[in-house]
Amino acid sequence: MKRKTLAVTLVVLASLLLGTNAFAITTNNCSSGTNLKFVGVGSSAQINALGAAAATLLLATPDNAYSLITFKTASITDKRTGLTDTGLTAFVVWDPVPVTCDAYVYFQTDSGVGDKDFFAYEKFTGSSTVTGKQHFNSVAAAYATVPTGTFTPANVIAGMTDGCWTGSINGTSCGAVNQIPSTISTALNTTPESYLDQNGAGVPPGALSYCGNVSSVAVTSQFYCYFNAAGTDIRPEDALYAFKRALAPYNGAVPATGHGGTLTGLGYGASAGCTGGTATIGCAFLDSFNQGSKFFTALWALSGSDPISKGTLPKYTTFNVGAVPVVVIAGNEDTGNLGSTYTDAAHNTNYTYNNINRQILAQVFSGYIGCLGDLQATAAGPAAPGATIPLQVIEREAQSGTYNSMEFTGVRTQQGGPLASTHFPNANADSGQEQFNDPNVFPSHTGGTDCSFSSALYPSANCFNPLFLSYDGTDIKVGSNCQGHANGTAPGLPVRLRAIGTGQLVKATSGRLNVAASSSTKVFNPISYSFWGFGNLGPLCSTISGTSCNGTPKWLGHYLTVDGIDPLFITPGGEFDPTPNPSGPYNPPVCDFTAPCPTIPFTHILDGSYPLWQILRTVTFAPVTGKINPPPAVLDMIANEEKTADAGTLSDYVPFLTNITGTIGSGNYTGDLNLFVFRSHFEQTGLTVKPANGHIGCTGAHPFTGVSLQGGTSTSSTCLVDFGNDVGGSVLTVQEDVDFIADFGTEEYYLRQ
Repeated sequence: MKRKTLAVTLVVLASLLLGTNAFAITTNNCSSGTNLKFVGVGSSAQINALGAAAATLLLATPDNAYSLITFKTASITDKRTGLTDTGLTAFVVWDPVPVTCDAYVYFQTDSGVGDKDFFAYEKFTGSSTVTGKQHFNSVAAAYATVPTGTFTPANVIAGMTDGCWTGSINGTSCGAVNQIPSTISTALNTTPESYLDQNGAGVPPGALSYCGNVSSVAVTSQFYCYFNAAGTDIRPEDALYAFKRALAPYNGAVPATGHGGTLTGLGYGASAGCTGGTATIGCAFLDSFNQGSKFFTALWALSGSDPISKGTLPKYTTFNVGAVPVVVIAGNEDTGNLGSTYTDAAHNTNYTYNNINRQILAQVFSGYIGCLGDLQATAAGPAAPGATIPLQVIEREAQSGTYNSMEFTGVRTQQGGPLASTHFPNANADSGQEQFNDPNVFPSHTGGTDCSFSSALYPSANCFNPLFLSYDGTDIKVGSNCQGHANGTAPGLPVRLRAIGTGQLVKATSGRLNVAASSSTKVFNPISYSFWGFGNLGPLCSTISGTSCNGTPKWLGHYLTVDGIDPLFITPGGEFDPTPNPSGPYNPPVCDFTAPCPTIPFTHILDGSYPLWQILRTVTFAPVTGKINPPPAVLDMIANEEKTADAGTLSDYVPFLTNITGTIGSGNYTGDLNLFVFRSHFEQTGLTVKPANGHIGCTGAHPFTGVSLQGGTSTSSTCLVDFGNDVGGSVLTVQEDVDFIADFGTEEYYLRQ
């Protein structure tokens, strides 16, 4: 993700008609206007299923057709901060037949950023009235920009080809597309303020229908949304905690003068380690691979008013979509060490390093240990395999849903992880300011500032840097016995590096970002993690053709089991499954979507035994009697993306519900629970949302069949509608919670993994 500060010029579009996004253009597609139905923002984990859901909805209309265009040139501006995310991937799906068409749009960014953008609202004084200025309390302060005119489609939705199609997804071609219809691009490029200030009938227009407002509410009390949904792989409560923690003053361990520290603050706000940061807008996270990526931190809220622009926030609800594992991945570049292979007893090519015990995983990613030999249990001592080889640990930015899922399910745990220790070396269990680990980012930092460097330009002091490895005043102690590998990150030290976004992280782990002339950004035995997805882990294969991996070498990386438990298959590496892993043991299944993708069983997500997983959610507006309803088109999309996963045509995640039925546009869907494990919910320190597991409202002889797909509020008990924090909560069975409710009249909360 790349960000830059822009001066945003708002252009009032006089052609915008009252109450609709309708514009006159000369083409046949959407020639008289568009009805925006779904405008979402958030994680990459749902983009494929959402694209298929949008196409399915349009194929179900009498027109039996859809048009799709994808691109990587979208941007989202947060007006509160003056910052713009650029280079974002997005799709637009629309009905090509009518003159006023329905359109579904999704902007891919990080899940935490998606939550922030959904909840960003400002107060605004509009001037489009004959009676005087009107004061609006709830106007969206984050909005997107999409390209106009013609461009080359990016073809980024798995299983779907950009173009116009009838009959089915990728069915009979009804023409190529090379632009977004101008009515749609104009609607999307109209800021909420410009929409309010348009000239018209003498009064401001009502909020657009896709925002879910009840029309009888006065316009000044309506929610003028831009995004009506956010896709997130952690609950919004957990995302908010991550942003608050990043902005809080640094309070971690500061070797060698002291020990301990809780790392509940990362120092990206107003602190000594962040020049120019404030309590609401912080310094940037930077990547360690000379890609120029930045990730800024800005404060937001879940209820009440926006902490920066003071807009009144809508009540929210979340819909559980499905469960997805975090997969530990490793680079294969060093074929003598982390990428080494052997022929196993089944005569298959296997990896020497194919598993990591959970306690070792916790210590690797917290900064306790940094040698390759620490991962294996076949020998010990200075001559043991991998004992002298340093690891390069690649972390995501601290607000990332992927990072928080990894931290609280795999690192910051109560099961032998670094939280259990209060002794030296101190565990830096949170990621932090990676710029001090990359001398190419700040080459002038050679000492005398807030940070000191060794002769090799690696940190020799903590520098308010949670990525820093334990230090005693003389040397980096973690991995001090495995330094100096000639082909590793110079000078072969165990280091912790930052990647911004899943795409950069997987490319870095696979060695695709290695630069021969820059030893400081070259990894040789890297280990990292990513949410599962064919698209996410595809870069571990050199070249994908159908469902096969080709090239020399074929595999640039592989995945590891955790405690011998596979995140995708029944048996470790999928080697002995009834349908074995088509890529071979511990290689990720691949698919370029020219043929049906492999079906992933996700056995140990369904039984809850694989420890690193999280539930994908969609955030939208909660029902408020007489004021706002969850938008029916959002429910349409949630129901149909789960149907896509349930059909097994796109094994990106385990669907939360199965057997979903309902009528498009009605907002009425029911389904049967498919995921009978969950994480115990809790109230995170500094937050005020009370926990709800979502089971106390499920009643009847068969409480988990025919459950309504509906929103709820934190003060009511609605079946399968949860609230509060759950990332890192203990994994329990739904039946256990049902029995707990029967015994004690309450769900079981506050259990941590």
